Amino acid sequence: MTLGLLDLILFSEKRKDFLLLLKEGPKDIEETLEKLQVPRTALLPQIKKLREEDLVIREEGMYRLSTIGEIVVEKMQPLLDTLSVFEKNEEFWANRKLAPIPPHLIRRISELGDYRLIEPDLSHTFDLNQEFVRNLYNSTRIQMFYSYFHPQFPALFLDLARKGIELSLVLSEAVYLRLVEDFKEKGKEFLKMENSSLYILEKEVEIPALVATSNRIMSLGLFNESGRFDRQYVISFEPQAIKWGEDLFKYYRGMSREVRIK
Repeated sequence: MTLGLLDLILFSEKRKDFLLLLKEGPKDIEETLEKLQVPRTALLPQIKKLREEDLVIREEGMYRLSTIGEIVVEKMQPLLDTLSVFEKNEEFWANRKLAPIPPHLIRRISELGDYRLIEPDLSHTFDLNQEFVRNLYNSTRIQMFYSYFHPQFPALFLDLARKGIELSLVLSEAVYLRLVEDFKEKGKEFLKMENSSLYILEKEVEIPALVATSNRIMSLGLFNESGRFDRQYVISFEPQAIKWGEDLFKYYRGMSREVRIK
């Protein structure tokens, strides 16, 4: 082989797209050109390189993946999905503390899928993001970990619980103490509800600012490298992202103790 396979695949969108297309099954050149929407003169030299590296075979006018090609493409897809997550907002991810995400979930970061980055609205600096709140109200169950205090959270959580939404919270100890000191009555009412539960994180570990997941949305807030939370959130509505968020929430709940009303 004359080229490194990573260079061969990743440094050409045409080669990458052609390999991913062949993952669906053999294709002739006309179907390939139609689906990839590229000129014949631009694609054929790239196919030639893939054939020279024994990734693609041409038989009776049809192109298909070789055995090596099948193995490479199978392993290539998760890498491309992971790169897509980080490349979508490179500056955001480069400046975040990723240590709060455990290794088994970092390896699954591609499950965030087609997420969006929500940035604070300067005209509503002290308000919760309305899209985030709206989706919580349209949910039937919510699981949330948070380690920064927002004065609107206690009233929001109580109102959600009053509406019958199943709500489970994990708080850092500092946030819990603030809740007990400043919002004691709301906290007591919340704990009395059968559809609510509250946990306090006990282990000293690196933590995110917020992990929220419901049957509709997943939201993730991470502290930046300076240790500040600048109220930028990742949100995703994709089922695999919601499952990813649930698993991250359960990770922190597993290190917490439940608070019960006395």
